[in-house]
Amino acid sequence: MDEMHSVSTGGCRPRTEEMRRTLVRPLQAIFSCNLTIQQRLLFSRGLMRLKWTRKLMLSLQEFRSCRRQRTLAKCLKPLVSKCQRSDIIATKVIRLHMSFVDRLMSDDPDLRLIHLVRDPRAMVESWRKLEVRKRRRLSKKQMQLNTLLICKRMMTDCRIRRQLELAYPSRIFLLRYEDLVTSTDTVIQNVYNGLLQLALPSNVVEAIYAQFNSTSSGGPTSTQRTNGTATAKSWRRTIDSTLLAYATDTCRELLSELNYDF
Repeated sequence: MDEMHSVSTGGCRPRTEEMRRTLVRPLQAIFSCNLTIQQRLLFSRGLMRLKWTRKLMLSLQEFRSCRRQRTLAKCLKPLVSKCQRSDIIATKVIRLHMSFVDRLMSDDPDLRLIHLVRDPRAMVESWRKLEVRKRRRLSKKQMQLNTLLICKRMMTDCRIRRQLELAYPSRIFLLRYEDLVTSTDTVIQNVYNGLLQLALPSNVVEAIYAQFNSTSSGGPTSTQRTNGTATAKSWRRTIDSTLLAYATDTCRELLSELNYDF
């Protein structure tokens, strides 16, 4: 599959060298704590403006407070210093094509990759619910197209990940969302002790448990849930039976690859 697909529209964007630079360079800057070269909007829009992310971004709390009184340039200096003192620098990247990861890992021998996946049928149903909340309705054809594209894209990423695992042994970890919420202790131990070769901090599991067992849900775009296990399985009760049959058949290779039940 030679294109990067835009699932929401069904369109395709060629993976060009310019796109690779646009995506890879900001990540390299984050991992090297070179935050001053990032676009200013990164620190003022998106997740930085959402209330539900404030408790998640513990390392940015001082930065948020600083920005209420001082300029971005002055507030970035202590943030860069804090980044440079950190044992772990991590970022979550949504739908970065796996073909761009090779350059990142070859340039940085300390870099580790967690490939996070979820049952594609759950993803499609989650998108449908989100569209309903926005008072939009996707046609049957649109839902099937989204399903086809995401499964092809995920399968391509899986094939490339397997190649990367040969080139960078012990530096890549496949993580299913469903395992994270149902076997949190085991998964986090495997990430820290296995992938990172570090001792597991006592507060990490507590923080993740709190995220999946909160007193209130953070909404469809949030990771905060009152019952993470129930959320991981709830799609089976609401997905349209025709779409379920289509997704199960269309994504059969991917479901088998990731050991999901048919």
